[in-house]
Amino acid sequence: MNWEAIGAVAELVGAVGVILTLGYLAYQIRQNTVQLEQSTLSAKAAAVSASNATLRENRQSIFENADMADLFMRGNDDPQELSEVHLLRYRLVMQNITEAMLDIYTQTSVTNFSPETWDTQGVTLVLRVLGTNGGRSFWAEYAENYPQEFRAEVDRVLQASSVAAEIA
Repeated sequence: MNWEAIGAVAELVGAVGVILTLGYLAYQIRQNTVQLEQSTLSAKAAAVSASNATLRENRQSIFENADMADLFMRGNDDPQELSEVHLLRYRLVMQNITEAMLDIYTQTSVTNFSPETWDTQGVTLVLRVLGTNGGRSFWAEYAENYPQEFRAEVDRVLQASSVAAEIA
């Protein structure tokens, strides 16, 4: 066997090695992509779960305590009639609920969750909680504590519900 034949065989073996290496890398990239997608879905599910847990805790504090339920309902009707201590408690509950709304909004706008998450959970919360007399009063006083983009979205939802109520 001459040196040219040996060189040709070595080039062939090298080319096969490169092709096998590229195939292995493609396989690894595919596996990595699947794992990243699964991790992303898990993180999104955990974020939704955390927001829902926060909302459940807020609701639980209201439905398990008759005094808190009464305070929440009176605050929603007319917060000006609440004592200073009750107004503080009402404001803190409203702040917790609004921060849960911000959480849902951020998840949908920043992490590319389905817009349906905000439309079904967030908008519903805005209307049910901030759409009350007390909620509107809270929002008017504390909206500046929240990011501009979130404020604009909440204002849009509240304004749309006011326009719809006027038309009806």
